[in-house]
Amino acid sequence: MCYGWLIYRDGLLIARGHGGFARCEDASSNIAEYLALIEGLSALVDMGLEREAILIKGDARSVIDQMQGFAAVNSLSTRPLYRRASRLASKLKRAEWRWMPRRKNHEADLLTRRAMKQIRANPQRYQAAIRKVDPASLPRNKRKQLFSLLDLRIFQPLGLTL
Repeated sequence: MCYGWLIYRDGLLIARGHGGFARCEDASSNIAEYLALIEGLSALVDMGLEREAILIKGDARSVIDQMQGFAAVNSLSTRPLYRRASRLASKLKRAEWRWMPRRKNHEADLLTRRAMKQIRANPQRYQAAIRKVDPASLPRNKRKQLFSLLDLRIFQPLGLTL
């Protein structure tokens, strides 16, 4: 499951990140969306932007609706990620949530694809990761564990472009 996220301030890109996780069971695009959200929210907190007005946009309507309290989180595999995202979001004093169509989220999609390319660029590491999440090799209680394959964050000082 790969993800990408971006942070803009006054129209300038100030941070971006991408990465990927492997999971034996219950891997889904919704979980990947929550992973992107968690990573982006963590970056906001790490940069000390909790008191600023933050507009959080995402192309997964279900995640945006859940974070706003408009929809329930019914998936048992998603609930821990939702709780983690909620804890991070609660640190933001002025957050606004907005859904955007996927066709308008091209930059984050490019980062997601970059993560997949980077993971697959090292075939030995990729195969080792696939073996790591093989259900036959994992005890039942570890099959829903997330295994990080790649996590990259880039913070850009204001006024510079990437």
